[in-house]
Amino acid sequence: FLPRTIFGSFASAWGLERERLTREGRAFWSHHNLILRWQLFTLALMVATYLLLGPLSLLLFVVQALFAIFALETINYIEHYGLLRAQRPDGSYEAVKPVHSWNSNHILTNVSLFNLGRHSDHHRQSSRPFYSLRNYDEAPQLPYGYSAMVVLAMLPPLWFRVMDRELAAFRDRSTTGLSA
Repeated sequence: FLPRTIFGSFASAWGLERERLTREGRAFWSHHNLILRWQLFTLALMVATYLLLGPLSLLLFVVQALFAIFALETINYIEHYGLLRAQRPDGSYEAVKPVHSWNSNHILTNVSLFNLGRHSDHHRQSSRPFYSLRNYDEAPQLPYGYSAMVVLAMLPPLWFRVMDRELAAFRDRSTTGLSA
């Protein structure tokens, strides 16, 4: 999953930027290309880190960046595993609802990660401050807090055994009209 999402997201972003620039009648290889600008900024930051702080600092910068990407994509995987939005006849998708992401109402997760476990409310109203995010009973609930779920995600056979069972139970509750 990680290589596919990292490289796929990067390729998708470049494609979307190409479409945007084409729509605006602007050249792809120009200062109008926001992705190119931010990539050049990152490269300049890396060069400055190397020149001002040395090779060890550059290595630490790269390691922390890789860890941040790993953490972001792993949590994204955990928060959305197996949940799909229905596609409408016109090809668009239904609006995002609390049932489209997993919640974790475990106290340690929410205290240590600024209510990240209340992800469904973030999708429902992205402008809501983190300290006001709410739990939705109808949203699927992770069986453990984020720390345990990250460990599970690193062990795919165990992950699938636990989460496929949870996903099936959530779908059963959803089809019978009971709250999740």
